[in-house]
Amino acid sequence: MNDYGYTINSATLPRDEEKFVERKEMRYRLSPVANGIKVNGKIMLPANASASNLVPGAVLCHGFGADQNVMESSALLLVKKGIATIVFDLRGHGSSEGCLDGNFETDVIDAWRLLTSLREVDSSRVALIGHSLGALSSILAAKIVKPKAIVALSCPYDINGRGLKDPSHKVFPLVRWAVTVIWRFAILFTGQKVKVNWKKFLESWSQVKLSSALAELGECDKLFVFSEDDRLTPYKKFAQIYEKAPGPKQKMLTRGSHSTPVEAEILRFEWVGWVVSALTV
Repeated sequence: MNDYGYTINSATLPRDEEKFVERKEMRYRLSPVANGIKVNGKIMLPANASASNLVPGAVLCHGFGADQNVMESSALLLVKKGIATIVFDLRGHGSSEGCLDGNFETDVIDAWRLLTSLREVDSSRVALIGHSLGALSSILAAKIVKPKAIVALSCPYDINGRGLKDPSHKVFPLVRWAVTVIWRFAILFTGQKVKVNWKKFLESWSQVKLSSALAELGECDKLFVFSEDDRLTPYKKFAQIYEKAPGPKQKMLTRGSHSTPVEAEILRFEWVGWVVSALTV
């Protein structure tokens, strides 16, 4: 019987006939039964991956206002190192449907399940890699999927302050309104295309506890990458969370901005090397 693709959550995944020199590609449009939101992405497999030659895998998740293209260079580098990868547009981003809400980890978990369902991928050796919002989403998803390793690039920190932690507090609506206005202007100014349910997004974000989520990942290899000049997610704000994180962990602190971990080629080679080591040793 010919293999025309895979089916997961009612989504059919046809394989491209064209084979590239170093990889095989599959584009997919995943529509989970639970919410019906169609999420677009791409799977890239090393050319030598097969049912008899299982390879490790990595799920890469972009940040707020970006799309899968931001993570594709890193994914290609991983494929060259023999690791299967999946990149995708978060809901409300790129060519995916829906809007960004409080379900940060849902799309990451769906991508994980899809990648690990492939016959070429060793599901016991898969990493989660996320930048900014993608890092937060990956850490939350890790509680469910239990990855072999996780890489958090420019990861956000826990929000402190009663006004944000408690949505019922009278200050919260004012803060939410102010943040919503600021972010909308920022989106217009930078030309970003993202649909957001601000009420659900901000209420959920204010209740996220990354420190608690990381406490459940004791056996998972963890790498945190930050830039010293990152004003959006400064390492100083995250340092306390890092110190309390259990199990094997490392950090890379370099000069640069919020986007440096995904854009700087030398730094990318360093954390990709860490991923390869974590998944193959």
